[in-house]
Amino acid sequence: MLAAVIAAAALAPARFPPRPGWRAGAGSVHACIGVSPKRCRTASSWAATVPLRDCINCLPHRTLDTLPADGIVIQVSVSFERPRRSPTEPHWPIRIERALIASPFEGLPARVGVFQQIARAGLFDVSVFVFFGRPRPTARQLALAESELRAARVP
Repeated sequence: MLAAVIAAAALAPARFPPRPGWRAGAGSVHACIGVSPKRCRTASSWAATVPLRDCINCLPHRTLDTLPADGIVIQVSVSFERPRRSPTEPHWPIRIERALIASPFEGLPARVGVFQQIARAGLFDVSVFVFFGRPRPTARQLALAESELRAARVP
């Protein structure tokens, strides 16, 4: 029980370091939607090659409307939830698997490719969305997105 209290207190958004060609931001820790903060708390952040035009936790419709073919948007949410999700999730940091990139993705234009993954980082769950400006990202886009994810610091 004490470990859970300490982990919940240590919850913070992922931090992306300043890097050329990237913009980044983070929100604050808050209760997960629809549940008590004692059960679930989360904090979200983002990094993108274009300005973010949407809320941090939203599907970035307005941002994706203007995302160029070589553009990338990354959303990361770090959560502490009890009971814990499946223990079979991969561990942080993750690798973007080309085979897991979906297009079309429900509610988004077919020209956008989306990678979605949940990973474990200690006592936290890390949810990742990576949006690419094309249905099948180039090798360069994949390398840039992976590099940005590896640079992110999670609690």
